[in-house]
Amino acid sequence: HCSYVLLWRRGSAVLTAANLMVTRDSRFRLVDGYNLEINKVMPQDAGDYVCQISDGDNRDQIHTVEILGEK
Repeated sequence: HCSYVLLWRRGSAVLTAANLMVTRDSRFRLVDGYNLEINKVMPQDAGDYVCQISDGDNRDQIHTVEILGEK
């Protein structure tokens, strides 16, 4: 059977590991086990978020969050 750990990282900071919330920021939560949701998003939340699957080979999927200001 497949055993792997899914991590969400921002830079070197680990946000989630498997289904554990590592970050103390309560605006972040996991949806359906692997989707990262950020509530009340703020300008400083912009940047790259990395979804990393550790299964022997590390596979990184980078998601860039852009915060668009009001026009």
